[in-house]
Amino acid sequence: MVYHEVRNVDGKKANYLISNKRKNGKWTKKSKFLGYGEITKKKIEELKENFEIEIISEKKYPFLKKEEVRKVEILKKTYNKKIKNLRKEEYEQFEKAFFTELTYNSNAIEGSSLSLQETNLVINEGLAPEGKTLREIHEAKNHLEAIKFVKSYKGELTEAFILSLHSLILKNISDRFAGRYRETNVRIFGSDVKFPDAEKVPQLVKNLVYRYKKNKNKYHQFELAVITSMELVTIHPFVDGNGRLSRLVMNFLLGKKGYPWINVYNKQRQKYLEAVRKGNNGDYSLIFPFLIKSLEENLRDFNLID
Repeated sequence: MVYHEVRNVDGKKANYLISNKRKNGKWTKKSKFLGYGEITKKKIEELKENFEIEIISEKKYPFLKKEEVRKVEILKKTYNKKIKNLRKEEYEQFEKAFFTELTYNSNAIEGSSLSLQETNLVINEGLAPEGKTLREIHEAKNHLEAIKFVKSYKGELTEAFILSLHSLILKNISDRFAGRYRETNVRIFGSDVKFPDAEKVPQLVKNLVYRYKKNKNKYHQFELAVITSMELVTIHPFVDGNGRLSRLVMNFLLGKKGYPWINVYNKQRQKYLEAVRKGNNGDYSLIFPFLIKSLEENLRDFNLID
């Protein structure tokens, strides 16, 4: 919590920003001198936001660098300010366009041949483009339904949430496997990545949820969202739909704390998959810079940052 405090120093009005935080059962206090005299309310609010970013950026995190934290926090601040100033109709149009692009890109990364325009026809117009498979049509519809589920869900990350989300992703596509852990071992064609044996999957997902809860106050939220997403891909708990699931879980965790969702562009598919492959081995050196850059590009494409 950051607040503005005015003190009388040698008969002059001295302005300070004060940050009070509880850590390990104790309160820690940090102050910053702003200057003497009158400061407008608008300026105070701006300084408070910058001070909060400064405090968050100075904290040490397991994986994120200081400059990465600062970049993410600035993007979050800018995004929320711009969104707050949109009229209801403008915000609805933004969400419609963003979620259409998100659905197109996430499915395209997994091999769907639907274009952005065809995706729009399917999920917003209720039309089936000529020459496209029924599976691709359902993939688009399901992804939007999964987005709506994530947006409406107010709880914590749980195993039940993961299973419910996956059941939506594969609805009317592979109902036998929708919302059910794989019972066989899997491999990705043309890849040497090895996934855990099927019998280990349920416990590994439970462990993932446990680590999420354990690290909530240790990791930065961006860090927590990305690593949880990468761990899901590494476990590969389902026969199909793991990539889409992992990105939706990442965005769920980002949105939970007011961070903008990330749309991974299909045009960056190779770079993304390379970063994910490193992440499968616990090396996150590529995925964090990649996703921060993607987020910045997302917001710029929608004119939410300069």
